[in-house]
Amino acid sequence: MKDLLKKIPMFHDFNDEDLEYIKTISTLKTYQKDSIIFFRGDDSKNLYILLDGSLKIYKNNTKGNEILLKILKTKCLVAELANLEHIPYPSSCATISKSKVLAVDFKKFEEHFLNDPKFLLMFIKSLTKTILMLEQTISLNLTLDSTSKVAKHIYEASPSLEGMNHKIRAAALNMTPETYSRIIRKFKDNNILKEENGKFIILDREKLRSYFDI
Repeated sequence: MKDLLKKIPMFHDFNDEDLEYIKTISTLKTYQKDSIIFFRGDDSKNLYILLDGSLKIYKNNTKGNEILLKILKTKCLVAELANLEHIPYPSSCATISKSKVLAVDFKKFEEHFLNDPKFLLMFIKSLTKTILMLEQTISLNLTLDSTSKVAKHIYEASPSLEGMNHKIRAAALNMTPETYSRIIRKFKDNNILKEENGKFIILDREKLRSYFDI
C-alpha cells in the first residue's frame, strides 16, 4: 500500500513512518462495479483515497435523475474538501468499475498531520488541483458546443474518459447519450476516427482538431 500512496502527489514526500501511520488508521476495501462509497449528506468522517479503479461523483435532481459531476480515476483523493471543512459530503459517490478504496480516519489524520504546516500545505495543494479541474470543466462547457467538446476530449485522450462506455462519457461531457453517439457516428462517417474494443483510434488528427481549435 505504501507504494500506491507514494504515487499520489499529496503523499509523494511522506516518509515510511508517516505512511505506516496512515496504514494503522485506515481500512482498505475492494468495491465491485456500481457500489456506493457514500451518499450525499453522510458524515465526512473518512478521507477516501482511490487506489485502483474509477469512481463517479454525482447528485440526483428533484426528479430523481442522476447528474454526473466528476469522474475520478486511480490514485487520487475523493471529496477531500468536505473533510477539511468538516461538513457532510455534498454529493454521492459510487464505483464505475471494480475499485480499491482506502478509508482513512480523518480525525486521526487531521490530528497527526494537519497541525504541521508542511503536511497542511500538501493537503491545500491537492485541493487547488481539484479546483483547477473544476474551473477547466466549467470553461469547457461555456466555450465549446457539443461537437467541439467531444472532439477535444478524444483528441487529448482525456484520462478521465479512458475505458468508459458511451453513457458515462456523455454524462462526463454534460450531454445526452444520444447526442454523444450522434457526434461519434459523424466522426466515423467522415473517416476521422474509428473505435476498437471500446477505444478510439484517430484517423485524421488535424480534421478532429479543427472542430475545437478555432
